[in-house]
Amino acid sequence: MSEEQLSEEQLNEAFNRRVYLSLPVIDIKVENKWPNMNTTHVWCVCSLNSTHFVSGSSDYTLKLWNVDSTAVRTYSGHTDSVRAVCALNATQFVSGSSDYTLKLWNVEKPTAVMTYSGHTSSVRAVCALNATQFVSGSSDNTLKLWKAATGECERTYEGHTDWVRAVCALNATQFVSGSNDKTLKLWNVGEEDAVMTYSGHTESVRAVCAVPKTEPLQPLQFVSGSSDKTLKLWNVGEEDAVMTFSGHTGPMTAVCMLNDTKQFVSGSNDKTLKLWNIEVGDEVEGGGIERAEVEVRNIVSNNETGSDPMSLAVIDGTRFVSAGGGWLQVWKLLRKKDMTSEAEPGEGTTVVRGGKRRNRKSKKLNKRSVKKKFRKTRRKSRKSRK
Repeated sequence: MSEEQLSEEQLNEAFNRRVYLSLPVIDIKVENKWPNMNTTHVWCVCSLNSTHFVSGSSDYTLKLWNVDSTAVRTYSGHTDSVRAVCALNATQFVSGSSDYTLKLWNVEKPTAVMTYSGHTSSVRAVCALNATQFVSGSSDNTLKLWKAATGECERTYEGHTDWVRAVCALNATQFVSGSNDKTLKLWNVGEEDAVMTYSGHTESVRAVCAVPKTEPLQPLQFVSGSSDKTLKLWNVGEEDAVMTFSGHTGPMTAVCMLNDTKQFVSGSNDKTLKLWNIEVGDEVEGGGIERAEVEVRNIVSNNETGSDPMSLAVIDGTRFVSAGGGWLQVWKLLRKKDMTSEAEPGEGTTVVRGGKRRNRKSKKLNKRSVKKKFRKTRRKSRKSRK
């Protein structure tokens, strides 16, 4: 059956499955500048709770933000770019820097509670295993397990042959790392050698995130993003990828799962974000899925020049924040039931740039126009696979 022959009922079913995103709810222009440079680059972001998140920047600082765009506090102490950050709990977070160190911060204090030294090159990734332990990845090709309270390095993990660019916790005792050596590795906290190596990407692995377990029999899974412009879904116990997602035209830079769903968001050097659904897609030769569920609008700085989304973090069930260039942007998910032909996603939301506020109305998006776009997207998808 061709696109034109799809019944209204089939079209409605397809439409109802899809999730849409508004324009950014809030744009935040970072005013601090990188020393001796013209612009600041926001490298990383993490969510503390549903009201606050933390960003790390090339100006050597971190900032605590309210989701309503207010900068609450600035944290200083690193002597080079802050490249990674993760929440340890609702009041503490850990940062990793190009100054080779990691630091523990309390949200109420502008100076670090503790500094962790041991890496011999830039710290590129960090993730919390629980409230007392975290793992870091570095361009010295290693990962390290740290005890938060004492600053002790409990174990060093060696196995990658190039920079470690990404790390995520699967649970309190297992984590996955991604590297410039084009592989991912599964590690048990108590073992120095990797449990499994995952090969499949053809370029460096720059992002990885765990898939929430929503069913008792669901295997442990994770999603990886690579400079080969693809994302892959993996089962922990299998060496081959379960699915491959293609659609970005530039290297992947970030990926995050939405809370307790089968959907995830990816960021790329092509200056776009895409929303994907693990359970929805068209089959391609060789198996797997190769279709973006929804493409999010371009991330644009000042509506003039694009910014690469370098980091993503979920705030709550409907919002996430992206970091890239000199900008932080909070996005809100909108579903069909939230929209009517008269409603405008993002209408009346606040935009903040340089401390100035103004109301912005986004482009109308009604059911007829979405269905028309849906037909066009499917037509292109089918032609590209012939």
